[in-house]
Amino acid sequence: MMIILKSVKCIFADIMYFFSEASVKALIDADVNRNLKWDAAKDRLKGKIMRLNYLLLKKIEFRNIFYLRVKRQRHLSAFCKVFLPGIDTIEFGSGEIGGGLLISHYHSVICPGKTGANFRVGPGVVIDRDRDSYPTFGNNIYVASNSTVTGNVYIGDNVIIGAGSVVTENLSGNGVYVGNPAKFLKHIDDNKDLLNEIM
Repeated sequence: MMIILKSVKCIFADIMYFFSEASVKALIDADVNRNLKWDAAKDRLKGKIMRLNYLLLKKIEFRNIFYLRVKRQRHLSAFCKVFLPGIDTIEFGSGEIGGGLLISHYHSVICPGKTGANFRVGPGVVIDRDRDSYPTFGNNIYVASNSTVTGNVYIGDNVIIGAGSVVTENLSGNGVYVGNPAKFLKHIDDNKDLLNEIM
């Protein structure tokens, strides 16, 4: 009985996924794969819908990612939120966020101009504009907890921004940056395992 009840909660999300454009489905699929990367259940979950439903039921912050992707389906999305509410303390702007988004907590403001694929955000992160300029991120980015990225800055590919860092200037790719203001610490090229482990 409990399994049936849980399945009913996800039926509107399944309908939204089914009727989404191919590009939106691709983003959702990338998000699902990324969010299941370290989950022990990933091997026993067969099929896209089963994997999606598992995350919607078990990982509340994933619901916000899902609603970000299906935002054009406003009426169905609002009805779905009755059964599967998101988290009010995670805010998204109107920027373009690539597939593979991972939010590992319950609070952040995420308003980039654009991000590439595999964008990971820690707890308490603020990514926001400065006047009318938004940050832009490359692929494979991890912004660790309590960091702030603001203004017209570009963050290159394969970058880790350490906890508590403040970024107000461009950061080159393939590096770890820490501090206030964020300064280069080391190259990731020397240790690709570090990026793979974190991402």
